Amino acid sequence: MSGTKASVIPAAAVAACLFVLAGCAQLSQAPDSDYRQALEKAITAGRCDGDSVRDLWSAYDRWYAVASSIAGHPKTDEAVALLRQGDQFRILGCPEVARASYRTLIRRFPEDGFVPLREAARASLQTLPPPLPAPGTTPAPVPAGPALVRPPAEI
Repeated sequence: MSGTKASVIPAAAVAACLFVLAGCAQLSQAPDSDYRQALEKAITAGRCDGDSVRDLWSAYDRWYAVASSIAGHPKTDEAVALLRQGDQFRILGCPEVARASYRTLIRRFPEDGFVPLREAARASLQTLPPPLPAPGTTPAPVPAGPALVRPPAEI
């Protein structure tokens, strides 16, 4: 009978550990996982606006907020993700999402360690077409060429 008790106790302990581990697996994913899934969904959708892009920004903002709350966390992954996101949307033909990604990187990461990433973002901004005018506004006319100024006529 003592042999039976000895084999039941370890089996019960293993079962309890598996139950606890299964409960841990049910916890929500890390914020960067949510962001990666949202980025994949937005790129797969191939749209420059809409729910998938809004979900992408929400997931990124949650990730950034969590990372910012950890003392001493370097946030390099978050900055690199913005640069990569901008590049992917630039290639996809979504200059406004790309522009917002690059500008967010420049604004949120002013520390010295992010200089190369900010410079890359600025260079990428230069490759984008000019921003669209805000709805309801008329863009200023662009002169066709330099205006020629005639000297005053001599009297």
